[in-house]
Amino acid sequence: MFKKITFNAIVLLVFNLTFYQASAQTHQAASSINNGLSVPEELLTTWELDEAASMEYAKKSAHWNEHIANLMPKLIATNKQIKYRFNQDEMVTIQAAKEHELAISLIKQTLTSYKFKFEFDDKPKQLQVIKAAGGRINIQADGLLGYQFLLWKKRRERLTGV
Repeated sequence: MFKKITFNAIVLLVFNLTFYQASAQTHQAASSINNGLSVPEELLTTWELDEAASMEYAKKSAHWNEHIANLMPKLIATNKQIKYRFNQDEMVTIQAAKEHELAISLIKQTLTSYKFKFEFDDKPKQLQVIKAAGGRINIQADGLLGYQFLLWKKRRERLTGV
């Protein structure tokens, strides 16, 4: 019986060690995907609000309630004219013909999210970009109220001419 317990303990130890090594390698791979880049390549485009996906995303949230249900149409209407463009070291907010650049720097990257630092009013802040289904993203930062319910999709380039 003692041999069986010892054998089981060794099997569990080897299993845990293997799992830990695999987990560490996955984390290392996720952290080193974009060595030398401030903004990951998959974000380097213009993003526009996905209204239908945002509504569905909000409905599936643990925070969904009557108040959020009433808030969503207003939140979508307010934000549907805003677009975001990620460049090498900045995020650009585009609204009508105006653009506002915000210098950002990648501080943490996982397989499902990116965390950037930036300064606003001479105070350090953080911006988080979370990957969502269908190639969409969710953008969150202090002061962006309601943004936890909004999903952004890659903007399609419009063909001109013909």
